[in-house]
Amino acid sequence: MSLNLVSPGVKVREVDLTVGRIDAVNDQVGVIAGPFVRGPVGVPLLVETEKQLLETFGKPVNNDGQYEYWMSASSYLSYGGVLRVIRSDSSNLVNSHAPTSSPVALKIENEEEYNNNYQNATGWTWAAKNPGSWGNGLKVCVIDSLADQRIGLGTFGLTVGMALTCGLNNVEYVTTAGVVTSFSGYIKGIITKVNNESIDVKIISNFAYDTNTSQVVEYSSNPITQFPQPTNINPVFFQAFNSVGTATSLEKFRFIQSASVGVGSTVITLSDSTVGGVPAVGDLVTTLNGDFTSRIVGINTNQIIVSSASPVSFASTTLIGTFSRGATDGTTNNNPVGEGLLATGDIQLGDWYDQQTLGLSNSTIFWKSIAPKPSTSQYASERNGKNDELHIVVVDDNGSVSGVSGNILEKFTNVSKGLDARINPSESIHYKTYIANNSSNVFAGEVDALTATSFTTLEGYTPKSGALLTWNQNITSTNFGCVGQKTYTLLNGYDYSSAEGGMSVTLSNVIESYELVRNPAEYDINFIINGPSGGNNILDAQAKANSLIAIAEERKDCVVTVSPFRGGVVNVPNSGTQTSNIISFFNSLSSSSYVVFDSGYKYMFDRFNNTFRYVPLSGDIAGLMCRTSINNYPWFSPAGSARGAINNAIKLAYNPSQSQRDLLYPKRINPVIFSPGSGIILFGDKTGLSYSSAFDRINVRRLFLTVEATISRAARAQLFEFNDVITRTNFLNIVEPYLRDVKAKRGIADFLVVCDESNNTPTVIDANQFKADIFIKPARSINFIGLTFVANRTGVSFEEVVGTV
Repeated sequence: MSLNLVSPGVKVREVDLTVGRIDAVNDQVGVIAGPFVRGPVGVPLLVETEKQLLETFGKPVNNDGQYEYWMSASSYLSYGGVLRVIRSDSSNLVNSHAPTSSPVALKIENEEEYNNNYQNATGWTWAAKNPGSWGNGLKVCVIDSLADQRIGLGTFGLTVGMALTCGLNNVEYVTTAGVVTSFSGYIKGIITKVNNESIDVKIISNFAYDTNTSQVVEYSSNPITQFPQPTNINPVFFQAFNSVGTATSLEKFRFIQSASVGVGSTVITLSDSTVGGVPAVGDLVTTLNGDFTSRIVGINTNQIIVSSASPVSFASTTLIGTFSRGATDGTTNNNPVGEGLLATGDIQLGDWYDQQTLGLSNSTIFWKSIAPKPSTSQYASERNGKNDELHIVVVDDNGSVSGVSGNILEKFTNVSKGLDARINPSESIHYKTYIANNSSNVFAGEVDALTATSFTTLEGYTPKSGALLTWNQNITSTNFGCVGQKTYTLLNGYDYSSAEGGMSVTLSNVIESYELVRNPAEYDINFIINGPSGGNNILDAQAKANSLIAIAEERKDCVVTVSPFRGGVVNVPNSGTQTSNIISFFNSLSSSSYVVFDSGYKYMFDRFNNTFRYVPLSGDIAGLMCRTSINNYPWFSPAGSARGAINNAIKLAYNPSQSQRDLLYPKRINPVIFSPGSGIILFGDKTGLSYSSAFDRINVRRLFLTVEATISRAARAQLFEFNDVITRTNFLNIVEPYLRDVKAKRGIADFLVVCDESNNTPTVIDANQFKADIFIKPARSINFIGLTFVANRTGVSFEEVVGTV
């Protein structure tokens, strides 16, 4: 050590001989690829439970044998492992969606593709989160604050809480059915805020009439004289009271069509054609502007005669339209009658938001039961933005997803139309982003083209929303447009084949899915599960298996499990034929210690379809190895009655006899048998290696996989250190204690680690290399047992005969 001291002193140097350590290796991760009803396409998604498998990838279906993939995955999970499930692609896959005009060939495979390519796409408003027909019939319900409007007028004398009615001419609006239409009639509401030149109004209802020749305003106390009135029109209403001054149950507001002022009486012609005893003679009537009050002395068709001459000048211009709080039949249905009937989609009396439903076919759910009416978020208020909140609900209207009609799958309340809206610096509440990150069912597309129509400003009425193209912008100083209440139905989703619900996937698509995990640096994989054969003929099945073996040979850190071709085992009545078919299938597969072959299919119950199925055992064989790691150690054999019991098996498609097992085992095939007292068990622990070697046994292969992975990770800590005695000693101090532990746990019989000058020569050091030679004597599992029983004569001692047999 160089001191580099100029004056006397002490210099301290540290030498760290603890660099690196042995970390536990997780060897419980499997992978399977295939067609699934739903789920992201081309993403090795980690699944830990059958429940998660069901929620993410849907349930098993009978079409094209898809249940074999699903139940192979489920079988593996039942042993305690975790599984990366890859949904294979297909050219036929299409997302269910709500198009803006006609259906499009929309295919959004996963969330990454949506964020990269579809977040600003056009042609659709809402789409299922991933492809397939599973989303057909889903409904996306949206609502915002369309009912909050602003009316421009003089505000003298107005106060919050007053009720008013505003007459409108040809004003465009969006009905509850989501249709933009023109409106001539009245909007009734409650004043919620009084500004300098406008008032904010909570709309209660709207009423239509036949012509647009008048503009009328009335509220609970006095007339609003500040409203601009059309020239030559004097709008006057009558209200009827009974003889004791109480408003009648059929209280009506009527337009005056004309008035004839006589001596001692006035004949008033009303706009509707049938007065019909409503009101009655003797009733007190008054104009709502308070200018005239008198009692009815006679009733003619469409006329009432009052007892005194009018002190006011009635206009002779026809004013069309009547409305009432009751119907002419004596009922109180709160609907306008006569010429003022509500148009389709208009809102009934009562708070607009309280009347809105989700627009479902199989149930009626009110928005008010979901959440209070959306308004302006705090984030927008602080930045001079307005009207940005909306609620979104995803509903399984026909029950195809959850099994319950009208079931609410997801609720997203008070999300924002603003592109930059947040509830904290790291969490966006912009509705598109929030839905993409949190919904399991849908993606948001473009704003519905119907909402692009701006409201027309006529006769002092200015909608608060303005133009509706202001979504998906930054919030600062933005007054966001409104859509009101709309319901979108997702349709036109397609599966793997043209047939309804078709699940036929090509071999190339399945192999392409497995290729996603070829690189060990991207995904840690311990088991590659072959699952079903992968085609309709034996050649496809063999090609699939060989492709997976090639992946394992390249990775050198995992084991493939392969079951025989289904057609050679299931529903083949002769066991001899089954034996020949199985041997013929595996004979063509590559020799490798990274693969394990089994002998067939198990019969198990499919609780989702209430039937029994034959399922390949490849998922179970991987599961047995996983369970052995959990309960014991990877270097223990997974076979036998102690560790080889197959889960959820009722019977086997092929139960080989001893003579048949004698044919299978030399061909690298591990029999699965029914053993009385033990159940259905794995009865072999061979790998797919075709020549004699320690690596032709499962326990040895998995021992080396575990030791290699563990020590390799420890060796990474030595990278970029000096290749000297200190580094080599440090490495030995890491590896040797670990191998002693493996030996104590019965994994190896003995070992030797060489890491010194003998293998780290100057040439090696100059090449920036580091070498360690690790010699291991693996423990061997018992595959064959010989028992010899010797009968002795009574007078002969055992010592005399020991060694002679």
